[in-house]
Amino acid sequence: MSVKSKYKARVIKPRYILFDIARWSGWPFLLWYRIKKVYENKNQKKRIKGGALIVSNHILYSDVMVLSTAFWKRRLHYMVMKEIMANKFLTWFYTHCGCIPVDREKPSYNSIREVTQLLEGGNVVTVFPEGHVTFKNENPMSSFKGGAVLMAYQANVPIIPVYREVRKSVWHRQKVVVGEPINLREKFGERMGMKEIEEATQYLFDKEQELKALYHKEEK
Repeated sequence: MSVKSKYKARVIKPRYILFDIARWSGWPFLLWYRIKKVYENKNQKKRIKGGALIVSNHILYSDVMVLSTAFWKRRLHYMVMKEIMANKFLTWFYTHCGCIPVDREKPSYNSIREVTQLLEGGNVVTVFPEGHVTFKNENPMSSFKGGAVLMAYQANVPIIPVYREVRKSVWHRQKVVVGEPINLREKFGERMGMKEIEEATQYLFDKEQELKALYHKEEK
């Protein structure tokens, strides 16, 4: 299936030029966060190539800045709650920052299709499958929604699980744990029904728990 040109990944795209200028000049964030990436598998210390779906826990609204800094070599698109696009200016602004609005309670086919086409076009999209912010480290991770699995499966791209917590202070580096890419078709088969999607979603949740354990192991 051919992908519409507007969804194909390119180093420079007029639609995102302001966003890219901010991203390329984002060295203050590199200095502020001083990201330390911890890999589940050291063989995975590679730049992300082609389409991929990053799945992360959601503890603060600043997660977007942290992940964009951690993967600054790629333009990250984000699924965001539609409520933030409260007027025409905000809709224009967030759209040109690579955001895709979604109704958290009832995701529309158009939102899912847009993400799928971005992934098929070789882009990197980030989703927070908890569906809401859990705020810092006090609350346990919420169960995941199945949309992330469905979109990655439809686009046939790997899922890259990521976990982070609030750093102890600004003097500490921001740690981000990156899991091994998950190929859904290899792990759950070429045909995925509701049962397989539920199993894959639970597997993804369990993987985040493993990354959380690795995070705290590195803290010791």
